[in-house]
Amino acid sequence: FEECTAITSITIPDSITEIPRHALKDCTSLESITIPHGVTKIGIAAFYRCTSLQSITIPDGITEIGEWALYECTSLTSITIPDSVTRIGWSTFHECTSLTSITIPESVTEINQYAFSRCYSLTSIIIPDSVTQIGRGAFMECTSLKSITIPDGVTTIDEDSFFRCTSLTSITIPNSVT
Repeated sequence: FEECTAITSITIPDSITEIPRHALKDCTSLESITIPHGVTKIGIAAFYRCTSLQSITIPDGITEIGEWALYECTSLTSITIPDSVTRIGWSTFHECTSLTSITIPESVTEINQYAFSRCYSLTSIIIPDSVTQIGRGAFMECTSLKSITIPDGVTTIDEDSFFRCTSLTSITIPNSVT
């Protein structure tokens, strides 16, 4: 259904176990989607540039959200990542410019490169103790982010992770970071 620009909603049947690569890429009129409980993976760029997408329900059971899965979903305001997710891929939420908050579950161990870069409206984020690495540019240009606490489990913060976070006034970095 890539580039089906008139689709506003879609019902995914319970028989689906994976949202494949580019499944709804550039479906610019898609406003909301509920993913059924049987799905375990959201593929690469599955909802890439679905600029009208305001809400998405990600059920427990999803273990992986692929690279660029929600890239440039500029109308998305909030998202809850379920406890079953262990990895947030490269640029997964890049330029989700209306995203104001996100909670990352304890199951996530790595926030990959550019995962939340250019989320200009993001004011807060909770990074759980389970995260050990924050990838390059992970929160780059999150210009509304005011403060962040890096948990004790983090050992690596790659370059440009908080580049141009111009509203950031407070940051706590634990001794575990090398």
